[in-house]
Amino acid sequence: MAEMMAGMPEVFRRLLADHTPDRMGRCRACRSVSGAGERWPCSLHRIADEAQRIHWLELGRAVGE
Repeated sequence: MAEMMAGMPEVFRRLLADHTPDRMGRCRACRSVSGAGERWPCSLHRIADEAQRIHWLELGRAVGE
């Protein structure tokens, strides 16, 4: 998933901006109807973070070639 998302910087940037911790250490964007969110970093934040890392690695390789 992260490899596919690496080519979509607008997607992973948005996920990283939206999936942030609240004061209780829960993801603000992963709230359920009960109000409880997944512990942060949530799975979507971790995937987006990995996509960003891959994106920068690929950019570095392209510049280095």
